[in-house]
Amino acid sequence: MVICHHCQRVISEDTPAGKSGKDVNATVKAINERSIQLCLNSGKIHGIKHYHTEMNKLPGSTGTDLMQAKTAVEELLQARGLTNAVKKPNRNGCVITLIVILLVIASIVYFYSQR
Repeated sequence: MVICHHCQRVISEDTPAGKSGKDVNATVKAINERSIQLCLNSGKIHGIKHYHTEMNKLPGSTGTDLMQAKTAVEELLQARGLTNAVKKPNRNGCVITLIVILLVIASIVYFYSQR
């Protein structure tokens, strides 16, 4: 048994070669499904992050960078026709900023109109 110090996964040396390939394929399918669910529920960034970290944890993987993970997740969503169903980013920060700017302008106008 080998424990990866980076991802804390346990890799068994005595796994049969045929079973290992099937397990990896099943794991990749599970990662794909979970990434799609995260994209739909939390947004594309969370799905890409999950895909990237989990694919890099797979035994024998060469590692994926963020651009490859982004491309893979977008291709998964496009293949299932779910690109328009992905949750859009929240715009509350822009609204709050706009309200604060308007309050500052109103305060300045009020201050100079009192003189």
